Amino acid sequence: AGPSGSPAASGIKHMRKMLAHCEAVTPIRRTVTIEDVGNSAAFLCSDLSAGISGEVVHVDGGFSIAAMNELELK
Repeated sequence: AGPSGSPAASGIKHMRKMLAHCEAVTPIRRTVTIEDVGNSAAFLCSDLSAGISGEVVHVDGGFSIAAMNELELK
């Protein structure tokens, strides 16, 4: 999953800056939610995904195709 404002992320240095950057560059213009991740998991567990195998599913709103390396954390 892409960056999210989870409790686990709260201890990461510069997390707020990373989340703001994510929202700016991600095609859906928001961070993913736990519901986004859960919905994707439910889909993969359903008969609707019967033809899918051996894939990596990025639940990140397109963040994996955006330029994270542009973020400077100075």
